[in-house]
Amino acid sequence: MPDPKVGVALGSGAARGLANLGVLQVLVEEGIPIEIACGTSAGAVVAGLFAAGSDLKLLGRMVQELDWNDLTSWTLRSRGLIVPDKIHNMLRLLTRDRRFEDLPIKAAVVATDLLTGEEVVLDRGSVADAVTASLSIPGVFVPVEKEGRLLVDGGLVNRVPGDLCRRLGADVVIAVDVGWAPLRSRVRHLPDVIIQTIDILSRQAAASRWVDCDILIEPELGNVRLTQLNRAAEIVEKGRQAAQKALPEIEALLAETA
Repeated sequence: MPDPKVGVALGSGAARGLANLGVLQVLVEEGIPIEIACGTSAGAVVAGLFAAGSDLKLLGRMVQELDWNDLTSWTLRSRGLIVPDKIHNMLRLLTRDRRFEDLPIKAAVVATDLLTGEEVVLDRGSVADAVTASLSIPGVFVPVEKEGRLLVDGGLVNRVPGDLCRRLGADVVIAVDVGWAPLRSRVRHLPDVIIQTIDILSRQAAASRWVDCDILIEPELGNVRLTQLNRAAEIVEKGRQAAQKALPEIEALLAETA
């Protein structure tokens, strides 16, 4: 197969999803020719920023300075506790308000239609709008309304969208699954209850869904919890280590299919 198209499928996982960034850093440094980027939730953030041309090293430094106060604004609205305005504005800035149609790399992200339970592929229009929808944990974030749909976190329906990479034309799919955080032993407030409940249900749903990929990278994140942005440097480094470990397999596969 001449010049196989390589796609990356970046999985959900809140703070753990920062490992996707470390994986991509290594793949780019090693010259792996990525032509398609798909992601869900935290993976959608990384995929969208990468496809929009963001500097991955700079992003790695930036996430070490973030905390949840930088990303959240509490609200009294009936559909959620947090409006995603801060995250959305940051994404608009980092993507330079680009549209999928204008990206140098083909990209798409996954959201869930809260009204029907259907998987929704977002690959047109504003990248920032789509990524914000993909990461909006239901009950915590106010859902994103788009084209008559009420969109929330894509991790409910497709945690690691390798199949989406295939549909976009990838011959070789490299997927990243950041695994499951340990369940909380203490649940202190409503966001904890919602996040823990969704996590438990997502584990059950994911158990019956196979990740469509040629190579699966699974960073060893151990006891890193979903909300631990304070461990960003460690999480990104774990992603880098997992990618470096997978490099011989990736290079061998690309040589085979060339």
